[in-house]
Amino acid sequence: MASKSYERNTRLYLLGILTAVELLMSFSFLGYLHVEPISITIAYIPVLLAGALVGLPEAVILGTVFGLASMWKAGASYVMPTDQLFSPFMSGRPMESVLLSVGARMLFGLLTGLLYLAAKRLPYTGAWLCVVSFFGKFLHSLLVYSAMGLFFPEAGYSVRNALDSFVSLNDVVTNLVTAGIVFLFWKLEKSRFWQEYRIRMEKAQKLQIEGHYHRLSMAAILLLTVGLTLAIAVYFVHRMDYALEAGGVVLSDTNYSDLVHLQIQFVIGALSMMALVIVFLIFNRRNSVYMYYEAKIDALTGLTTRKAFFEACTKVLQNSRTGREECGYFIMVDVDRFKEINDQYGHPEGDRILREAASALQETFGREGLVGRVGGDEFAVLLDMSVSRERLEAIFSLFLKRIHKIEIEDSQISCSIGAVPLHADKPVDALYREADRMLYSAKRQGRDRFVLLDHSGEMAIIEGEHVQREKLKG
Repeated sequence: MASKSYERNTRLYLLGILTAVELLMSFSFLGYLHVEPISITIAYIPVLLAGALVGLPEAVILGTVFGLASMWKAGASYVMPTDQLFSPFMSGRPMESVLLSVGARMLFGLLTGLLYLAAKRLPYTGAWLCVVSFFGKFLHSLLVYSAMGLFFPEAGYSVRNALDSFVSLNDVVTNLVTAGIVFLFWKLEKSRFWQEYRIRMEKAQKLQIEGHYHRLSMAAILLLTVGLTLAIAVYFVHRMDYALEAGGVVLSDTNYSDLVHLQIQFVIGALSMMALVIVFLIFNRRNSVYMYYEAKIDALTGLTTRKAFFEACTKVLQNSRTGREECGYFIMVDVDRFKEINDQYGHPEGDRILREAASALQETFGREGLVGRVGGDEFAVLLDMSVSRERLEAIFSLFLKRIHKIEIEDSQISCSIGAVPLHADKPVDALYREADRMLYSAKRQGRDRFVLLDHSGEMAIIEGEHVQREKLKG
């Protein structure tokens, strides 16, 4: 299972991507395709994707963005009178227009999000997701036409309009396209390729350190970009006005306002496209970080080499120490009597033991920490997360049980473990030495156990279910 911080970041990135796509579709032809004799409206699809791929809150947020974009487009004098009902500045009834344009779309996001949640709990999930997606446009039309009939009855629209359009060729084609798009993205999310890619990005995120200066630089660049884009938009509005006037066309105040209105839509579309490019560059950078990381992998175990592990630990510790004194543990793990295993059973069997021990370490700590091979049969883990001593003791006990399942003829494999807490004033080499001291304390006391030094200075020596605690001396 992925770490909570990574899951949260992934949801935020997906929300940002879908928001940018929604704005691009709302303010361009991408969301409104017209190929004679079919006119297809698909600007609501990002709302469905948010519900199917991300979650209920994200679907509501995308519905809100969809509604706000619709409300903005309706605020120009050149749109049809019916469309102007969606604008609080053009309809004469601001509250009703907001409820129609934004409220109906928020409700659309809420209902589709709930339907997708229900679909994911049913057998044949993919088929049910297609059903929800197929009826997505109808649900959207039903809510919008119902709101129009409720708030603006004089316009002559009602639920019947949604029912009539549902059987039209336009809607059948749109519904099939929608179901296909949502299903394809859902299958991609469940694919092995995507799961492996997420693991790569998660590891890259742990290794990639973006300090305070970097974040300030990014914020400054974003503000500068927005400011310059707005400046260009204002400049072009003035130049178009001047060019038209030079050609004998004088714009009225309303025409000039509409020109500004369109230019703002262009700016939002350009910024949305830029946001997608930025996200692409971020993930491309993370992929490069992972490729660099992968180049320093131990060929036998698949873990990072000693040098790469300590380099990564240094970066992680520099970042994690901002604003917190103590968090996480440095852990040393050693396969007991490994030389005897090699001498008695041969090096191929020894290699197998190392691979299985490395796999057990990755399964136990790989999602929440860095794991490396630092010696022949020695491994190290940097667990950079808040975890109680009791929880860590339970994790170690489960890990030792997992190691006991590794068999070689009639013998049972075991490991010794030493762990020390991370401290803000200790570099990684000092933590390594302390953890190594705890490791050899475990070996001296009989192996197949772990010695854990907690933040208070108390040492836990655990063998199986037996726990002995004492204050560390010296």
